[in-house]
Amino acid sequence: MLEHHRHGKVRKTRWNVIKTLITSIVLVGLWLHYISNQILSASYESSAGAFDEKKNTSLRRSDWTLKKKKDIPQKPSHFVSGLASTKTKLQQHSRNKPQTENRDLFPEISCGDPWSTARLSLLTGIHDQTSDENPIIWTVSGGSEYMQYLKLVLRQWFSIGLSPVLIVALDVDTAEHVCSFGYQSVVWDLPIASYSKVADAKFEVAATFSEMGAQAFFMEVDVFCQENPIPLFLHSTNSKDDEDYGIVVAGHAFADFVPNIGQYYVRPSANATKFFRAVAKVLEYSIEHEEYFTQGNVTKPFFDQRLFYQCLPPTYSGDVDRNESQAIYLKHDKLQQNNLLSLCREITNSHPFPWRPVSNVYISANYPPVLFDSTICIHPLFDSPFASFELKLATARFLGFDPTPVLPESRFLKTLNGDLTFNECWNMPFIGDDNFKNDVSTHERFKIAISTLIYFAKVSGRILVLPRFFRDSNVHAIMVMSLVDIRTIENHVKVQYLPNNVPYRVTVADGNLHNFTRQLQELKDHQVVAVEYFCRFFHKNAVKSITEIKKSLKFCLKDPRLQFTKGSGSWNKLCGSDGIFDIDPEDDE
Repeated sequence: MLEHHRHGKVRKTRWNVIKTLITSIVLVGLWLHYISNQILSASYESSAGAFDEKKNTSLRRSDWTLKKKKDIPQKPSHFVSGLASTKTKLQQHSRNKPQTENRDLFPEISCGDPWSTARLSLLTGIHDQTSDENPIIWTVSGGSEYMQYLKLVLRQWFSIGLSPVLIVALDVDTAEHVCSFGYQSVVWDLPIASYSKVADAKFEVAATFSEMGAQAFFMEVDVFCQENPIPLFLHSTNSKDDEDYGIVVAGHAFADFVPNIGQYYVRPSANATKFFRAVAKVLEYSIEHEEYFTQGNVTKPFFDQRLFYQCLPPTYSGDVDRNESQAIYLKHDKLQQNNLLSLCREITNSHPFPWRPVSNVYISANYPPVLFDSTICIHPLFDSPFASFELKLATARFLGFDPTPVLPESRFLKTLNGDLTFNECWNMPFIGDDNFKNDVSTHERFKIAISTLIYFAKVSGRILVLPRFFRDSNVHAIMVMSLVDIRTIENHVKVQYLPNNVPYRVTVADGNLHNFTRQLQELKDHQVVAVEYFCRFFHKNAVKSITEIKKSLKFCLKDPRLQFTKGSGSWNKLCGSDGIFDIDPEDDE
């Protein structure tokens, strides 16, 4: 009995020892796990930047710019493919990015502050934050016409990653309008120094940013882009010798060596600052003298872009002899003793800085713009400065650079070929010639055609994809925008152009008008409906609703400048855009 008790006690003691050992092992394991976590945590903290960069879903400019020489593609095709992948990133970024008000990113100034007092506060607060990948983006705008479309343009800039943007407003009304939808603006309040208040602001603000050490990218409101152009300008600022260019500017038309100052990127330097101030100094003479003359006695008006080019140092390897002579004089300087270009040449020649333009295969600043597969921005130009913004916006829309977003919920109606033509109906083609302006029958067909198209868009609740050309059987064409005032169409339906890659459903115009209208209404699940054999519904005995639409439209069919063309069309002949087109619609009946 005693022996049995002793054995039981021994077993109990052993079990206690085992439990103690197991508990110790568990505690040691927990302690080791804790130490391991502390070491890993310290490791993560010491490399927080790299860790966060991998986990962070937001997109920074450093993620989509080409910074290092080894990252710069040597062939344009490689660069274009890089831009294509960049576009996907930027689209994802624009969807994920919180809609923070733009003015919150410039907390140092209040909306509508005058430039003369705001500039120091602005630059003191942000110049340390700017870099090649994160420049100040700014523009100049003013006037009622630009104000009407400014929100549309800036929202489109935001969608491609151009944000934050500072708007230098030329008047208080523009500043207040800009700030009403979340953007920051300062009012240009310095005295008028040249023929152009816009030129004064463009050059002085650029000089100030450079003087304060801030990288800055300027873009005019009438430049339309499908992708963010900043990576392209940064790519252009690196030569094979890894030399940083001080100013990178868009090229003009097909002359790559000539700058177009609708876009320019400036790296801050004393020489860049002196350059902008020197150009402004030359332009000051335009206050009293609208024109100057060259050594060859050729008279020319003062123009900021031309003098910008003349003042640049000839350091770009592709630069050629300047279009001007090497000297320009005021008309009263009969002895030609004061060369105005010396005001800037003495500075830029003695303190040159490297500059270069961006190729026109990427940015088309032309009259009209010429598109390539690689084109990402267009700057619609005309045969004279200060053309209507409405004309430029119409050109941008026509070429597929419409800043209006294509929303997934929107529904569109278009003709199958994108034009207004009778060629699908063999008994209706007409021959275009110089008699178009007096061809009453053709005029009536056009009126019925566009009115019928508006009717179908209206009853089906769809946005009208405006036909681009009115064509004849010989493929001559007149731009529809030059034949009918688009604003009178928009009294009935919304009008928009679409990019070519939007898929569509084709429906054949067959049967009577009522049945086809019902067919359109049943296709509500299809975003874009394209109508084939649309000409089958063109007849003078149109239904009352179509007749009423026709009477409400304003046409410009008798304008003496209208003519058929096999080219790109009449880009500055937008119906209803100026006094020439103030033609009463009844005059064409």
